[in-house]
Amino acid sequence: MIELSQDMHVHSRFSDGRDTIEQNVAEAERLGLLDLGCVDHVRVGSEWVAEYVAATRKADAATPVALRCAVEAKLLDTAGNLDMPAELHGVDAVYAADHQVPLPDGPHTPREIKAMLINGVLSSTEVLESIVTSTAGALARYQLVVIAHLFSVLPKIGLDEEGVPQDLLEHLATVAKETGAQIEISERWSCPSARTLRPFLQREVPLLLSTDSHRSDTIGRYKYCRAVLAEL
Repeated sequence: MIELSQDMHVHSRFSDGRDTIEQNVAEAERLGLLDLGCVDHVRVGSEWVAEYVAATRKADAATPVALRCAVEAKLLDTAGNLDMPAELHGVDAVYAADHQVPLPDGPHTPREIKAMLINGVLSSTEVLESIVTSTAGALARYQLVVIAHLFSVLPKIGLDEEGVPQDLLEHLATVAKETGAQIEISERWSCPSARTLRPFLQREVPLLLSTDSHRSDTIGRYKYCRAVLAEL
């Protein structure tokens, strides 16, 4: 069962976080957390990954909190490609995120997708299928993948997570099980819902508790996640 003594998605100054890895770890220690996911955003041209890995390993050696060294990358297309460097030596996991909507020709901003929906160029069904297809593709393409804040992009384009067809959820959960992936419950983005998570839980896909904190004083504080766990 998922533990409340973890926060598996916390950013640092290596990307867009406010605080250092050491400051994040200090707060995790103060809260009595057992596990902390150090996760920073990368792009294909990010050149600081080796330095980031070294800093995380150094912090891990000096704390009783178990640290995971991970990166977060944007889904690019329905083939499942991620916006990250080809070499990620020393990284424990890759968080695949729907920061935009991945279509066959690449990622599109929420504004672009809303315009396509309004103009009839794209249907809501096609949007949902693209997100699930790209996520499943990333699970098959890469190793040690965590599905990050699944469907967080939907409110930005006026769609509701509850409208995702059940067969799409079942398909993605099956791929997650087959590939050894994990999925997080995100406090910051209030997703995925209990309905979305049930097929993953039924297949024993590991669930992670995450705040997606960008500052140390929000680490390990849960409201949405607690509510979803209670519903599950």
